[in-house]
Amino acid sequence: MTPCNPAQQRVRDHLLAVATPRPRTDPTLAGRLRRELTERTTAAAALVPAAERGLYLNKTALDALACDGRFLDRLVQPFTWTAANVVGQVAHAAIAVDLAGDRRHPPRVVVDHAWREFTASGRAAARFVAGLTGPEADALRAEATAFVTEFRALFPPLPPDWHPRTEPELRVTLHHGAVVLLGRPDLVIGRPTPDRRRMLLLDLKSGRRQVERDRAEACFYALLATLKYGVAPFRVATFYLAEGDWDHLDVDEDLLTATVRDTAAKVDRAAELLHARPAEDDLRLVAGPGCAWCSRAPGCPAAGGQGRRRLVETVPP
Repeated sequence: MTPCNPAQQRVRDHLLAVATPRPRTDPTLAGRLRRELTERTTAAAALVPAAERGLYLNKTALDALACDGRFLDRLVQPFTWTAANVVGQVAHAAIAVDLAGDRRHPPRVVVDHAWREFTASGRAAARFVAGLTGPEADALRAEATAFVTEFRALFPPLPPDWHPRTEPELRVTLHHGAVVLLGRPDLVIGRPTPDRRRMLLLDLKSGRRQVERDRAEACFYALLATLKYGVAPFRVATFYLAEGDWDHLDVDEDLLTATVRDTAAKVDRAAELLHARPAEDDLRLVAGPGCAWCSRAPGCPAAGGQGRRRLVETVPP
């Protein structure tokens, strides 16, 4: 194996904790968590009309439920692709290619491959990219290349027998599809085994820390992974590329139980907002970073009447 530089060795020793024994698996835990989550979301599922699509919630929707107004605004404001969104998508796709190729190719080569796949996808994002000038597209590829280069400089090589995989879909379906929870962690290392909890779930961030939000997302992923695989991860973490540092949580039953209850409460509120729409005076409005992107902000008492400040080069929270 290629020797690690000091930053990679630190990640290997302290984040990946290669030399640390993994905790034992509790074979009953996933079943108990699923039963509690199902019970706590029964009332929400009952609000979803049988003829309608189920209630689909991912980490972005759950985060928006910090404020009823922000959640409702997301329903009427279509998602728009931005330069930052594109860079993130291409960079993460390139890291997947890089891992599959054991870092044999220069970062620019794997980014160019990911870019070609992205622009040929036929998605709305491809139409956004088609509208860019040559230099604008080159600038986005340069940013994605820097992202991959930073990842290589900070993370040790990940051997195939560590089972690294990028953006696996974690889907939990409850009440025959009335409630569906979705997540895609950026990177999962390790695999579920019957005796030990070996999985580490990672999200990679190029921006600044938002510890409360980032930890909530990490815990949500931990819950989804536990319910999908029947085995809890041993750790979840958010890695901040700009700092070369991370925030991590070691997963235990208390963390997962608290996440079940928090998630169920948000599912309940989402169902109420969508299918039993409260009066405007009964909405729970909370000022926060999302106000900058919310079209309701100019007339919102919680936002102090601040005008909407959509930053087209910034990924929405």
